[in-house]
Amino acid sequence: MKQTDGFIIKKINQISYLLPVGQRIAEQRRGMKLNETGEQIWKLIPSAKNRNELLALLADYYEIPQEDKTMLKKDMDSFLDQLAAWGMLEEPPLAAPGSGVDMKIGGLAIHLSAQEELIPSEFLPFCTGEAQSPDMTIEILPSTGLSTSSASGQLRIQAEDLLVCEQEQEYRILFPLSPQLQECILQKDGTLARFYVIPPYREPLLSDLFHAIRLVFLYMAARHGRLAIHSASLYYREQAWLFAAPSGTGKSTHTNLWNQYFHTPVLNGDLNLISCEKGTPMIHGIPWCGTSGISDVASRPLGGIILLKQSPTNLCQEPTVDEQTLLVLQRSISPAWTEDMLDKNLHIAAAVTDSCYITRLSCNREREAAEYMKARIDSHLQQFRERPRSKSLRNEEYYA
Repeated sequence: MKQTDGFIIKKINQISYLLPVGQRIAEQRRGMKLNETGEQIWKLIPSAKNRNELLALLADYYEIPQEDKTMLKKDMDSFLDQLAAWGMLEEPPLAAPGSGVDMKIGGLAIHLSAQEELIPSEFLPFCTGEAQSPDMTIEILPSTGLSTSSASGQLRIQAEDLLVCEQEQEYRILFPLSPQLQECILQKDGTLARFYVIPPYREPLLSDLFHAIRLVFLYMAARHGRLAIHSASLYYREQAWLFAAPSGTGKSTHTNLWNQYFHTPVLNGDLNLISCEKGTPMIHGIPWCGTSGISDVASRPLGGIILLKQSPTNLCQEPTVDEQTLLVLQRSISPAWTEDMLDKNLHIAAAVTDSCYITRLSCNREREAAEYMKARIDSHLQQFRERPRSKSLRNEEYYA
């Protein structure tokens, strides 16, 4: 429970009014006349986490005995309901007890609290079926259509389909192109994301939710040392290999060549989550996979990242150390709304490129391209086996 920013108490001829200021005036919000009790309730709201705590504070202030609290609660609830209806009080409705699912995505525990019809089907393979201490709780709550907030605070992202504003303890995320996905309140520590959606629930909303949840998940994942790379991945020689490139370059075509001619399993057709844990580069299964429909739930060792470029001939070129980190970072879609977030992403990219094979592959779309890259990977694997473990393998080889 929280007062909506942009409302202040002013006295007019000794009568108290709760009046809008700044952005709230621009939104044409209305004011409210307050009696003495209403004014006191407004002043006590910042000291209470919920209505029960507020009732206790109010009863203490007026020295109301226990037997008379029922009437006080009724009056207080009526006033709070009016504040909420007029957009002056942020008080999200509670999800149904026990609703939602527990998931393991990217090696991280997620509790999604929502009505069953609001849980995207893509999440079902990642459900664990058992309660766990979540790294992040995601709540999907119904909204009346009246925004619980405005785009106040420091504007971080402004695009046609996304608006991100930073406030002291949270980010307010708006989705202008989604008629039913109203907004998301994301705690800065990444432990809670609360989405407000407008009933009735239709199929486009599920798709919007699925992609919006990806945004807040990737925010939290970066705080846990994980970076999302726009890439297709395959599983070869007990390691994952990423083929990263801008859309349309041919990363799916290349991995499909491996699958067609070498029967190499494709792990994810569009997006991969990477990390470096105790010096070991890893790839983690996530449900987001573009239009490919190919995703994987497991975490696996990461052998390397191949950065693709279209060319009539097939050739590998080894980037410098700084280029490796930069090229991997450029393929990332993890949020970088602030300098601190960029630093986290840069740190993850540097740790991964320091621990696995990175190369730039210019290639065509024929079988020979997959055969060429397969031979390059086989050569590096052989070199690694033949070299002493103590020798640094950065740039030339990678850690198995």
